[in-house]
Amino acid sequence: MKIRILMALLFMLHVGCQKEEVKNTEASIVSMRFDFGEVSFEDREGVIKAPASVELEKLIPTIELSEGAEVYPPSKAMTDFSQPVDYTVTSEDGENVNYYTVSVWLPIVKFTVYDCTNRSAENPVPELASNAKISIFKDESGEKELLEVLTTDDNGEAFLYGHGEMEYWYLVQKDEAGNLIDGYIVNGVFQNQEEIDNYAVQPQPSAIGDLKFMDADGDGRVNENDKVDYTRIWNLPENGIKAFTVYIAKP
Repeated sequence: MKIRILMALLFMLHVGCQKEEVKNTEASIVSMRFDFGEVSFEDREGVIKAPASVELEKLIPTIELSEGAEVYPPSKAMTDFSQPVDYTVTSEDGENVNYYTVSVWLPIVKFTVYDCTNRSAENPVPELASNAKISIFKDESGEKELLEVLTTDDNGEAFLYGHGEMEYWYLVQKDEAGNLIDGYIVNGVFQNQEEIDNYAVQPQPSAIGDLKFMDADGDGRVNENDKVDYTRIWNLPENGIKAFTVYIAKP
């Protein structure tokens, strides 16, 4: 008899514990990984930079969630990341839902930066500029918003990752040298007289070793109409990387 009573009490205790079980209320992505790296999240916006060889339409992420939560699209499902992907995370108790957006960026621009500061008539050749800072901007309702700052390597190179359908602008600076002087875009150094004769007319008479400025509007003369505040990244290909050669100089 005593054994039966004891068993009944144990059963009631077990049922009571089950009733007190509380399901998790969190609805979070703890981490998301691809075979080429881990997604970096800021709030609920995730970004990862991928190698140029990656096929965006066939990526398989591994997603770690808060305990008991569910996500859609699910973890380890082949997903098309040619556009940002929205994820919906639902907590174990079903009461909380959070939304995440994840973007996979490919290299779209290769910058090579040359410094014209030490040019001369005897040696009018620019030098590769390491440690130059390339500030990347997007246009937000008519105002330029800084996205990131790239730094060139020992070969004067840096890569911009993003989506080709977006428009970007940039400024380049190294110490006192920049790619804009008084609003004019620096476009290299005159190497010989033939180049001077065949290039757009400059604001001042030019000689070998002088800076040349870009004729931005293509009218054959560099004047006030060619001044800009930022340099635009233009004509990006749908696939592949566009190469930009950038020149900087001191005023």
